[in-house]
Amino acid sequence: MELRLMRGSQFTWEKNPNWSHFYSSSEEIWRYFKHVATKYNLEKYIKFNTKVKSAIWNEDAGVWRLILTAEDGSQFEDLCEILVNASGILNTYKYPDIPGIDEYTGKLMHSAAWDSSYDLTGKTVAVIGGGSSAVQIIPQIQPVVGKLIPFLRSPVWITTGFGAKYAGPGGTNFEYPKEQIEEFQKDPAALAKYSREVEGELNKRFTLASLSSIHMRNRSVTEFSQMHRNSRDQKNSRELISDLMTEQLSNDPILTKTLIPSFNLGCRRMTPGSGYLQSLTKDNVQVVPKSVVRFTKNGVVDESGTEHIVDVVICATGFDVSFTPNFEVIGRNNSNLKQQFGDLPKAYLSITVPNFPNLFLFIGPNGPASHSSLLPILEWHTRYLFLMTNKLQKENIKSFSPKASATEELFAHTHELMKRLVWSSACNSWFKMGKKHGPVTAIYPGSRLHYFEMLKEVRYEDYEIEYRDSGNRWRFMGNGYTMTELSVDGDPVWYFDDPFVRV
Repeated sequence: MELRLMRGSQFTWEKNPNWSHFYSSSEEIWRYFKHVATKYNLEKYIKFNTKVKSAIWNEDAGVWRLILTAEDGSQFEDLCEILVNASGILNTYKYPDIPGIDEYTGKLMHSAAWDSSYDLTGKTVAVIGGGSSAVQIIPQIQPVVGKLIPFLRSPVWITTGFGAKYAGPGGTNFEYPKEQIEEFQKDPAALAKYSREVEGELNKRFTLASLSSIHMRNRSVTEFSQMHRNSRDQKNSRELISDLMTEQLSNDPILTKTLIPSFNLGCRRMTPGSGYLQSLTKDNVQVVPKSVVRFTKNGVVDESGTEHIVDVVICATGFDVSFTPNFEVIGRNNSNLKQQFGDLPKAYLSITVPNFPNLFLFIGPNGPASHSSLLPILEWHTRYLFLMTNKLQKENIKSFSPKASATEELFAHTHELMKRLVWSSACNSWFKMGKKHGPVTAIYPGSRLHYFEMLKEVRYEDYEIEYRDSGNRWRFMGNGYTMTELSVDGDPVWYFDDPFVRV
């Protein structure tokens, strides 16, 4: 099963001229990352087929002690001064907690653990869930299955694809012509210009107060304050997208009533879905706007008591949204990360956490998780990590830990800002850990560009800093000379050309 993802799935420093489609498949994106790893010889730094069991902070030594499990089942230890959790926001898929699931004798699979060897041709297939995964899966399998029964208990806003200005008609996918690929291969400047334009369009779409436009067919609506609750542009955008969804549902009164949301646009993740709504109108599709309450030996039972006999059940039922990894993390004073986060996870700028020294999260709580492509965000997280790591190494620092007071104040300010935004309005969303009324724990209350500005410099005044030599924090000054002065090739007047001193 291929999942369509943005062409923005590339590093800013390693642009790919060879993408075959605007919305690239998961397989092609995997090949890109494999190419990057090979080109820069990164695999020598990676230990494959190894599972982290736990990470425990050693206060005396100022290191993280890792317990790991090798492929053969044996366990071993490793130590590190800096621990980065880059296991992903949605790193653990979840099957639904529905009685009888173990009794079902047909084919059962999760959208995040797709069995590509299984042939769906002619099968009667149930899909549980109506979020982003289901929106991608349903139009792909509808033409080949015998009968498709999507259980869609909650509506979602279906929009054109992100970066639709540069996509195909109506935001659809398209294949790059051979001539254009060859141009990108020969002219890096042309590739860079095109990549900037696409990235810029993505930033505009998620900007909270810009004068950009959403392009849908021949109509457009200003996006000024579109993400603000009860704004004029929120209302206009809802009307426009409602009209578009109605058209794609062939004006079917039952489907439009069932599938067009009444909540604010953006409260749940706006979901690009080329061909999705059209597929729901096909003769071999039976939309059931109800929850599945029980599995049987041969199928599922919905909340009305109707049993649906099916060959296959596909669970597009989401992920663990706790922002914690699959392994146990024990920090200072025996703090457990999963327990500390609980139902209300709090982090400092989505990256660091009180009581967990030298631990860095890549996209933690209240980060820009839904602000377009994640790769530039991860690059900025890495930059922030490097700033702190360089200081730690240079100044003989033992540990950094964000102050609880700074984290609490940031949390309070974040959620005061969130009150004006659509993410905090009433709807069940993973942005709010599946709750209807929040608080919003997954989203940053501003634009992606605003978040980058916040990460440009580290506010060290917000951190508790402990030095390895507790009696002399100035030890790093050494003997009063610099390496430049001791090097044969050193430049004794380097500051003449340093733009930093030009004030």
